[in-house]
Amino acid sequence: MEYKFPALYFETTRLCNLQCPMCMTGSNDAKRVKAAKPRELSFEEIRDLVLLPAKRLGVEAVGWSGGEFLLRKDALRLVRLGSELGYQCKICSNCELLTRELLCELKEATGGNLTIAVGLNSIDVRNEWSRDATPDRTLEVLALCDELKIDRHVIVTISKDNADSFADTVDYLVKRRISYNRSPYSARGSGCDRFRQFAFDGNDLKERFHPVLRRSVNGYVSYTPFFLSPELHAEVSGGVRNGTVPHNPPIGCWVGTWLAVNAEGDVSVCPVLLDSLRAGNVREKPLDRLVAESELFARLLDRSQLKGRCGECRYQYTCGGCRAMAYYHTGDYMAEDPTCFFNPADKETVSEHEEETNRLFKKYLIVARHVGLYKRPARTRDVKGVRT
Repeated sequence: MEYKFPALYFETTRLCNLQCPMCMTGSNDAKRVKAAKPRELSFEEIRDLVLLPAKRLGVEAVGWSGGEFLLRKDALRLVRLGSELGYQCKICSNCELLTRELLCELKEATGGNLTIAVGLNSIDVRNEWSRDATPDRTLEVLALCDELKIDRHVIVTISKDNADSFADTVDYLVKRRISYNRSPYSARGSGCDRFRQFAFDGNDLKERFHPVLRRSVNGYVSYTPFFLSPELHAEVSGGVRNGTVPHNPPIGCWVGTWLAVNAEGDVSVCPVLLDSLRAGNVREKPLDRLVAESELFARLLDRSQLKGRCGECRYQYTCGGCRAMAYYHTGDYMAEDPTCFFNPADKETVSEHEEETNRLFKKYLIVARHVGLYKRPARTRDVKGVRT
C-alpha cells in the first residue's frame, strides 16, 4: 500500500539536560538512557534510512526532538542536511540551550525555514512541575524568536493538572499569534506513573479543553473530537486521503498525518504512541518500505475498522477519535476513544458543534495553505464561503 505523510517526528536522542516529572520520552530514566545511547542512529543512518526514504513518503517537515535534540553533537549538521534535502525544520526543545547565538546559527543553517517548538503546559507556576523549564524561561525564548523573526510553536500537554489554566494559556498564545497544538497526557515514559491520576476524561474535555480548542484556528493542527462535516472536507480537499484518513489538510487524530521515529530507529504511527506501538525498525528496512509493508499502518490508516462509538459516528473519518487515548485506556488502538463526550445514536447524528467547526475550518484553510498543509484543487473555487 502506498501512503503519504506530511510530517516526521524524530526523537533523535534520549539524552536530556533536565528532569521533567511528566516526561513522555523516557529521557529521565537514567538506566534506559545509558542503555540506549550506543544504539542511537548515526548521522549516516539518519540520512540513508530515514531522511532520504521519507522524501518518497511525501514528508515535507521534520520535527527534531528528543530528549533534548540540541545535545547531539551533530545537531546543527543534521539540521543543515534536512534543509539541504528540502525539509521544513521544526526543533522541539526545552529551551535551556537556546541562546541568541544558537538560534541565529539554526536560522542560518535552515535558510530561515525554521520553527522553534517549545512545551508550555501553563503560563502559571504549574508549568514548573509538568515541564522542564520555568514559564519565564520558555516565554523568554518565544520572545527572542519573535525578535529574530523565527517561527514559534507551542506544545500544550493537556491533563487534569492544567485544565483550569488552559484557557488562559491559549488566550496568551492567540493574542501573540503563536500557533499551538494540544498533546494528550499519556502513559509513556514517566507519564506511566501518573497516568491514572492526571489523565483527562470526557468531562474535562467537554467542559474545559474542547470549548477552548474550538474557538481559534491557531490550535487546529490536531485535536479530537473534531466535528467537521465529512462532505465539506471532501469538497475542499478533492478527496485526498492517506488510506481512509482525510488529508489536504489533515485533521482530527494525528494517526495518518505523522510518522514517528525514536533514537534507536523504531517507527510508529504517532509521536504519542512511539515506544508502545512499533511497526519495525529502519535498520531492518528503509522507512518507506517499512511503512508500506506494515500491518500496523495498514490497520490504523483504515478508519472503517474503528470500533464502538468511533465506528458508528458521522465523524468517523474526519475525526477518528484519539488512537492514543483508545490504546492507553483500553489496550486496543482501534477501540472507541473513551475520552470523547459525543454519543451519536447513529451515523446520521449531527453534533451541535458541526456548524461552528465548519465555519472556523474555512478560515483555517488560509493558514494551512500558507504553511503547506493544503493545496487547493481547482474545483474548490466554487465552494461557498471558502476563501483560499
